[in-house]
Amino acid sequence: MACDKHVFKLDSKSHPPEFQTFDGFYNNVFKVDLGAVDTPLLRKVSPVYEDSVYAPVKGYRKNPFEISDALMTRSPACGNDGKVACGSKTGKSAFLVFFGQQVVEEVLDAQRPGCPPEYFNIDIPKNHKFHLGNNITGTTGKSSMPFLRSRYDYKTGHSPSNPRQQLNEITPWIDGGLIYGTSKAWADVLRTNKNGSLAPHGLLASDEDYPEGLFPVQNKIRLPMANPPPPAFHSNFIKEHHTSPVDRFFVLGNPRGNENAFLLSFGIILFRWHNQIATYLSETRKGWSGERVFQEARKWVIATHQHIVAYNWLAEWLGESLNEYPGYDPTVDPQIEQFFQTAAMRFGHTLVTPGAYMRDYACGKCKPISFYGLKIKNKEKFEQPSKFMSNYSVRTCNIYWRPREPFLMPYKHCAGEKGERTRADIDPLLMGMASQRCEREDNMIVEDLRGNVFGPLEFSRRDLMAVNIQRGRDHGTPDYNTARIAFGLPPISSVKEYIEKTNTATPIEILEAMEKLHMPELDEMESEQACQRDSDNDGIMSEVDCIEARRKKAWTNIDVWTGGILETSDRPGPLFRSIIKDQFTRIRNADRFWFENTNWKTPRFTDKQIERIKTLTIYDILVSVTRMLKEDIQSNPFRVPVEGVESDQEFWEKCVNAEPKLWVKSPCWKVNYDKNGDAIGNNVSSICYHFPQLDSNYTPVENCVEVGHYDYFSGSEVSYILTYIFLGVVVLAIASWVPMMVTLKQRRKGSDLVRVQKNLSRSFTISGRVGTPYAGREWISSKDGTRAIAILLTDKNCIQLYSHKNELLRSIDLSGKEKLDIVVVSDGTHLVLKNPTEYDCVLEFDGQLIRSAFMDTIREKLAGVIEIHEQYTALKPALASAITKHERLSRLENFFRIVFAQAFNIDKPSGSKNLLDPKMIREVINTELTRVEFADALGMNTDSQFVEKMFGLVDRDRNGYISFREFLDMLVVFAKGTAEDKAQLMFEMYDIYRTGMLSSEEFKHMIRSMIEAANADVNNEDVEDLVKSMLDSAGLQRDSMVSLQDFQRILGRYKDTLGYAQLNFRGLNVPETKMGTGRNSLHESARAAVISVYGGQDMEESLSESGLRGQPEEKDTSILPNVEQKNRCRTFFELYRLQIFWTLLFTMVVLAIFAERAYYYSVEREHGGLRHIAGYGVTITRGAASVMMFCYALLLLTMCRNSITNLRETFLHRFIPFDNFVLFHKYIAYVGLIFTVIHVIGHSVNFYHISTQTASDLSCLFTDYFRSTHVLPKFHYWCYQTITGITGILLVIHAALIYIFSTTYARTYVFRMFWITHNTYPV
Repeated sequence: MACDKHVFKLDSKSHPPEFQTFDGFYNNVFKVDLGAVDTPLLRKVSPVYEDSVYAPVKGYRKNPFEISDALMTRSPACGNDGKVACGSKTGKSAFLVFFGQQVVEEVLDAQRPGCPPEYFNIDIPKNHKFHLGNNITGTTGKSSMPFLRSRYDYKTGHSPSNPRQQLNEITPWIDGGLIYGTSKAWADVLRTNKNGSLAPHGLLASDEDYPEGLFPVQNKIRLPMANPPPPAFHSNFIKEHHTSPVDRFFVLGNPRGNENAFLLSFGIILFRWHNQIATYLSETRKGWSGERVFQEARKWVIATHQHIVAYNWLAEWLGESLNEYPGYDPTVDPQIEQFFQTAAMRFGHTLVTPGAYMRDYACGKCKPISFYGLKIKNKEKFEQPSKFMSNYSVRTCNIYWRPREPFLMPYKHCAGEKGERTRADIDPLLMGMASQRCEREDNMIVEDLRGNVFGPLEFSRRDLMAVNIQRGRDHGTPDYNTARIAFGLPPISSVKEYIEKTNTATPIEILEAMEKLHMPELDEMESEQACQRDSDNDGIMSEVDCIEARRKKAWTNIDVWTGGILETSDRPGPLFRSIIKDQFTRIRNADRFWFENTNWKTPRFTDKQIERIKTLTIYDILVSVTRMLKEDIQSNPFRVPVEGVESDQEFWEKCVNAEPKLWVKSPCWKVNYDKNGDAIGNNVSSICYHFPQLDSNYTPVENCVEVGHYDYFSGSEVSYILTYIFLGVVVLAIASWVPMMVTLKQRRKGSDLVRVQKNLSRSFTISGRVGTPYAGREWISSKDGTRAIAILLTDKNCIQLYSHKNELLRSIDLSGKEKLDIVVVSDGTHLVLKNPTEYDCVLEFDGQLIRSAFMDTIREKLAGVIEIHEQYTALKPALASAITKHERLSRLENFFRIVFAQAFNIDKPSGSKNLLDPKMIREVINTELTRVEFADALGMNTDSQFVEKMFGLVDRDRNGYISFREFLDMLVVFAKGTAEDKAQLMFEMYDIYRTGMLSSEEFKHMIRSMIEAANADVNNEDVEDLVKSMLDSAGLQRDSMVSLQDFQRILGRYKDTLGYAQLNFRGLNVPETKMGTGRNSLHESARAAVISVYGGQDMEESLSESGLRGQPEEKDTSILPNVEQKNRCRTFFELYRLQIFWTLLFTMVVLAIFAERAYYYSVEREHGGLRHIAGYGVTITRGAASVMMFCYALLLLTMCRNSITNLRETFLHRFIPFDNFVLFHKYIAYVGLIFTVIHVIGHSVNFYHISTQTASDLSCLFTDYFRSTHVLPKFHYWCYQTITGITGILLVIHAALIYIFSTTYARTYVFRMFWITHNTYPV
């Protein structure tokens, strides 16, 4: 056991020391965030962004694919004869390489892309395999490989003085982040068992499904670990439309700890190492709590890991050791440097093998173990080693993100000291990696990385070398020579200098190819005047000088990764070595918790403990936490077994010599270097023993699964089409529902006809009305539809229409008429009663039987009294010929126009174009006013005494109607007559018997009617007092008769009180009284006609000229004779100026809202990334959504009828046309509908675009929508499994319900549904 008891001498009751934080804060007490998580990477040299702020480097840099193909392609075999496997020249093992990956994952994580995603795709050359595709696998070619830019500090990248800075998401310290995580919350989850309990005794929780605590718990809690799709299973994913779930992983501190089996094996080693130390501490320190044990064990794990990385692994990696530890230095910045992140730390890529062996223990003669990879083949016995091993090695390119398979595959180990297991565990892979050489230290990269590294589902394989180059450009790192200068190395300008100053082993042909590849084109050189025409040579280009200039320029175009990797000899070249050594030196010296730092008040480790830590190696930990014994693995797993190592004697005898044919002998040497990197003495050559090198001509391995692509919209086609078909069908169904409901309603009416008829008869009998009522409907117009009524023909030959609430709706008096024209509809149940003096009455009965009964009643009661003319025709022409109420109002409007034009000598009244029509003139002359229409024209009540007397006076032929000539004569008197003429007219109204005298009672009635005409309101007592005072002032007695002269004398004295009998015609702008504005007119069109003809400033002058002005101090308007014609547009604007103003204001506000939101999402939220996915469709939909919110909120205000009624009585009615709020309500609804349709169509496009995007991009853009990482969200996910989607579907259906049931047809026939759907509006 590696942990001896004498090491731990701390008193169990001593105060616990300071423990290192998980997130790196407070390691440096002077700058607490130095080395903390999510802090910017260090820059030794300023970035060279294309725009000096954040744009990636482009310039004259060459295509990364071209560089990768030309300079880093792996040869099938090496050596002068081309028959030597390309293995490490110094005996480095695959164990060393993959251990190096966990070192990088310990100090650096800058792989996560920024959010929103920024694509910096790499163009694929036409002759590249990614561009050509694969006819065998059916893979189509692509023109570019997706590349996402790194996450960065959002406080940077705003100006050249504050360029973009990328982030390190973990701490740069060697602090066990790979196993413990970078936050306390994450570490607590690692200590939590499946049942939710905390693992006791400071242990990390182990999975109960595997005995002896061999593995961490499985990620059933679904920690947010990295979960790219395993490229080996790409064909399954594109069929199943999902990837592998994240709960298959073991939980580790680093989210990327399950990337491959090699990396996971080291995480499991550290996991077991912690639990072994924690178990020992809990047994020997009984007074310590579980938390104290956990933190102490963590401290020891970190210390041993620090020692192994800094003094064992790094020495093998660089070929030289770090300088002696000088002690803690708080002024040093430990952060990862950009050159390390983008280039130097990637040196291990050249050493990565195409796979790794799995082998048995020494008791099994160290034979390779079958790993069947992707296909299970027959388990043949080991007869041909090379063939056997090549078929069953763990292939690097196919093991990405399926790391557990080599460990959990069933395997029965050889019987040994430590018993048997039923699973392979990590031991065979660790021993296999230690038994094989890594790839040769050179410029060549295995195909597992150069073209077959994992990628996203839409591009399952990538070229990691192209990614390395592009990453440096993404981070704005300078060129190769700038990096050399930054680290104290001289710049290079030629291939010769490169060889001399780097001591590279790269063939000169590759170096020349690098120089040529990076040479700028001739036109590029001319643009920079680097190649000038030689004036001494007749203007001919100096070709030699130009080529030399281009060569020199080439060395300023080389990326750091390209120039650095080609420096490789038997170890990293001078540049990468300087960067790596500088980085780990800073990490060590800046770490206050470094195990060698003794500058503590209470030392964290005693000198003896530090010495003990320095004796521990990775070998000690392996034999402590696995079942390996000394004979199972060499003492230095970082190198393959070498002859003559005394400590490996037992391993040599029981493993290597047991099956010599398994092992290949190769010469390898080790060069000793001093601290300056210079070789000391000659190379030390030795014989290395290892398994056959994989992927050579002699030992081919399992083929990498070819690159695959994925269309994220696949799987959404059916749901996308069906969804919009469904919505269309639903809208059509709702639209069809209306006539169906009408039909059902009509059928119910037929069955309820008898009951309704009985109820009507009983109702009319109770009310005392005589006659038989008939149920039916009155047709108002094609726009307004019909209304339910009861029809009653009285004994006085009057047809009355009642509502079902027993309210009188209309009365048609047939008395005095000589004939009645009735149009009987032949193809329906309608009757049209023609009424020339008013408007026609169109009746619809519930059946032919009721209509026939009604006709029989009319014939019976009107027989011999009125001549009935019946005419039969179809429904359509019958309705077309019927005069509706609206048409009657239009005719009255023309009536008033012509009457006023005749009365006031207006040559061309407004709208005179239509009035010149002879047919129109005939209609006007033949039009007669009823008493109701006459009263409405005067703005008075129908039962007013003034109206009664005036109507009786004007109706000279006593036919109950006022003709055109009669109304004109009355108007002329009031308009042009003298005061005496007007007084005489008033007097004659009450001089019924034409005696020239009025009794006092008649005089009182006349005074009351004059007061009514003046729109005043007095009671009877006031009238009595007024009459008495007037008679007294004239010297008359109470019972005296009043003559015309007396009346004129009285009227002159009391004209202020009486208002001087001014007729207040609707439409004339008369002064308002304090008593109110009068009742609303039935004929508002008459008002509009007068105002449109006579208005504006000219009316004031007309009043003065005509002498019709009332009181001098009040502004009044009258009619100006010979006024010039006003065009229709001006008239229209004058009439509806308030309506136009508010409509335009609303429209402009709507457009402004739309424009502002569209601008915001197009420009101000451009960085949000959503517009890049959905295009400008998102700007339209967001703008439309804002307009919808505004319109639908405003609709609620226009529905507040009580508030509108109250506001109408205030001064606001002068500025706001409250009478038109219903029309305004409809206009807002129409605008809302238009933008709703735009919004729905836009979202249809947006949902399509979203459904075509990668799952990772959508997770970034829609962080509120949680989903498992293996789920590929399809259209049906966004539409039916998100609140936004499902509510959007329901709202579309809801909107369709409201709007369809808001149509005139629906309101007419199924008003109840209109009311119900409108009441759901607040939803």
